[in-house]
Amino acid sequence: MSKRFTDTDKWKKPFIRGLEAKYKLLWFYLLDDCDHAGIWIVDLEIASIRCGFDYSEKEVLRVFKNHIQVVKGGKYWFIEDFVDFQYGELNPHNRAHASVIGKLKKYKIKPLISPLHGAKDKDKDKDKDKDKEKDIPTFDEFYEYGVKYRNVDKEELRLKYASWVANDWRDGNDNPIKNWKTKLLNTIKFLKLAESTKTRIAL
Repeated sequence: MSKRFTDTDKWKKPFIRGLEAKYKLLWFYLLDDCDHAGIWIVDLEIASIRCGFDYSEKEVLRVFKNHIQVVKGGKYWFIEDFVDFQYGELNPHNRAHASVIGKLKKYKIKPLISPLHGAKDKDKDKDKDKDKEKDIPTFDEFYEYGVKYRNVDKEELRLKYASWVANDWRDGNDNPIKNWKTKLLNTIKFLKLAESTKTRIAL
């Protein structure tokens, strides 16, 4: 048995006050019988039996016209204010809210996502970008670090550096380069040595 919030001020609202008793009862029935996303599988025959009144779809839609959205050709109804009242603005990082968002998207109903969390996500992205910028070396740093471990040809290192920059710091397999120093040490053994090193080896 699921539990839901109820609006204790509903009796003061013009929409509820203006309904005939049979439609007041039907409205509260819909709020109880819809799923957790405010979507009700239309079955007025069962609703009529349970509420004790006869209902026609045409008349119900006329009475509830500004509060119900017809979905999937009339097979489902979406109760407009249900999600806002039960959850407020939806947060995709909340597991319960994510389930509601998924359901609404399935029926092509635009969910109300919290702008606060959208802003937080953007801030996180900015922070990541800043961190990424901090991790990206200049070519001089790149070169100096590489030649400390192997006397690699400078032009070879320049080409490798340029290729990673052009590929947004992803390697040849399109994997992100998380630690450029480690990646460079694994790469320089495949690069050409500087001419002076070759000469010493030949001698």
